[in-house]
Amino acid sequence: FAPQICDIWKAMSKEEQVAATDEELVRIAELKEMKKTTAHSVALNAFHDARASLASVQSQLESLHNRTGLEMLLLGVRSDAQAVSCPQVWTSGDVVDEFFQLTNKMSISDYAVKFECYCLSGIQGTAKTYETELMALKSKTSKLITEKLHEAVAPRSVSKMFYTNFDAHITEKFGVVVVNWPLPHFVAPGSIGSRLELQTLYNAWSSGSTHFRSLSQSEAETW
Repeated sequence: FAPQICDIWKAMSKEEQVAATDEELVRIAELKEMKKTTAHSVALNAFHDARASLASVQSQLESLHNRTGLEMLLLGVRSDAQAVSCPQVWTSGDVVDEFFQLTNKMSISDYAVKFECYCLSGIQGTAKTYETELMALKSKTSKLITEKLHEAVAPRSVSKMFYTNFDAHITEKFGVVVVNWPLPHFVAPGSIGSRLELQTLYNAWSSGSTHFRSLSQSEAETW
């Protein structure tokens, strides 16, 4: 069968050969590209891929170091608990190891183990979620307080809520004070880093426990 194919191929013009193989070549190129970029579903394949790729990168970095004298650090760890590779560390020389030990109070190998634990733990996702929720709570609390202020000074208008020099910007101009501020310090929600304190502040304003109150005429005169 192969000789017959060979004869047919030789009898074809160059254009016919290109037309006959062009689609298949495109498919092969796509498969090669997919192999490069698609995440491995089999842990063993991923292990061999990582080991071979890192060895290639390390070889290139060693050559670069020898040519230029650049000092470098290569660090690779798992982000999937199903993977079978161990932390990979390469340095261009002792100076990198010594600097790392001096500045971080631990060896690069120990750091790699800690880094891998962090990547496997999912803590980074939790931290991002916490930060996102904290920012949302800050924004929600700030908006609520500003809305309460607008209600308190109506029909007059105020551009924004002031926390620094509140007396001069708000009380003196609008005759309004804050009653029962629940936190130790009178600061903007955006300056509060504790989620518990932010939630306490939001709940206090939302329930009305903390509120703005207009001074009576006699209070305003005394103030």
